[in-house]
Parts: sequence; structure tokens; C-alpha cells
Amino acid sequence: MYRHHEDKLGWDQILANKVFKALKKLVVEGQVPPDTRLGIRLISDGLKTSVTPVREALIHLEAERYIVGSPRNGYYTIKLDTQHISDQYGVTKIILQDVFRGSPDELQRRLPVLQTIPSWDDPRSVSEFLETFCERVAETTNNEIMADLVHESNIRTRYVRWLDLQRPERLSCIRVDMSELLELLDKRDKNEAIANVDRQFSAIINTVPELVLEGNYRAGNTKESWLETLLSNWAES
Repeated sequence: MYRHHEDKLGWDQILANKVFKALKKLVVEGQVPPDTRLGIRLISDGLKTSVTPVREALIHLEAERYIVGSPRNGYYTIKLDTQHISDQYGVTKIILQDVFRGSPDELQRRLPVLQTIPSWDDPRSVSEFLETFCERVAETTNNEIMADLVHESNIRTRYVRWLDLQRPERLSCIRVDMSELLELLDKRDKNEAIANVDRQFSAIINTVPELVLEGNYRAGNTKESWLETLLSNWAES
């Protein structure tokens, strides 16, 4: 799972994992064009490290299906995939609905994030809130697998979510739906809460194909060098 090695004590102090985290951020946020070769020597020279931590980072990224390739043939970024993104959203929807079928009182007791309302006009704030909300709901199950599945889903859909929230009509719709969901949970109306989640995820899944096209187009036309972005992020970390 995505977080298992990343959550280990001292993870950020291991150079290979610092490289992994920096490269993953670029890939997840669509800052590297699809089918871009991630040259080990190019990256290590830029970061002023040996090739070993870079190679280990790329192996981790390939194992977790963020990139494709091998040490012999090289590593490449991949395009956003409609089915994969839709499946990730579907996993989160099923887990949220399963949680809401349980005890509403228990959910309210263990979900303090319900009191944290974002600035609904700020796409970044809304995106962070949506991710946090879904993860906190999953964590109430005390099931590490479910929590990790939702966390991984959030990571893999982050770029598409950002694109979705750039559209004023979608941002407005999400604001209305999430405000309603919070009210339904506060009223302990789990049946309507489940229906709300179904409506919200159906809406985003229906929009995924065009968002994937837009995302691949934007990434493919990235004007700023991904290596320059990597080096800038590295210097700030």
C-alpha cells in the first residue's frame, strides 16, 4: 500500500525516500508530460546525489504504479486513464457509504472534521477538505486497509479533482452537495447521506473522461521544465 513505507519512522531522513516523495509530487500533480523518460543520471546530477537513491525512488514509484519501466529499459510517466481514475473514485464511494450505514452517533463522535468548514470559493481549500473528509470517515472504521485505500484514491485522483474544481459550476455544485451532506450527517439521516454520496460520486465519475482528456493535454503541453520544478521543490524541502 501507498503509505506503508512512507509512514515508517525516519522515512523523510532516507535520501531515496526524499527523492521518491519529490518525484511522486510532480507525477501526481501532472507536472511531468506523459511518456516522459525519467533519466536516473539526469535526476541524480540535478539533485547532486548518487544514482542509487534515484534508482531506488524510481523502483518504488514503478512498484506502486505511478510510472512504468525498469532499471534496464528506463522509467516513463504514464497518461491519466479514465477507467483507473473512475475505479479510484468508486472505491472511496463504496467505503463512505459502508461507513454511513453504521451508527450515525458513533460516526459523529469520531469525526471532528465535520466542524472544519473550508473556504468554499477557494478550489485548493475545497480539495484539501474533500480529501481530509473522506480519509477521516474511512479512519472511523479502525480498518487500516480501508483507510489506506481511501488515502491512495485521494492521491491518484488529486490532479483530476483539481481540474474539476477549476470549473465554477462544479465548484458551486460541490459546495451545495457537501453542505447538504454535512447537515444530513448532523441530523443522523444516514439513508439520505448515502444517497447524497452516490449522487456526488456519480457526478464526478461522469465527468472523468473529459477531465482526463484535459489533464493529459495540459500535462503534455507543460512549458516549464519538470526537472527545473523538481530542483526548485527539492531546494525548498
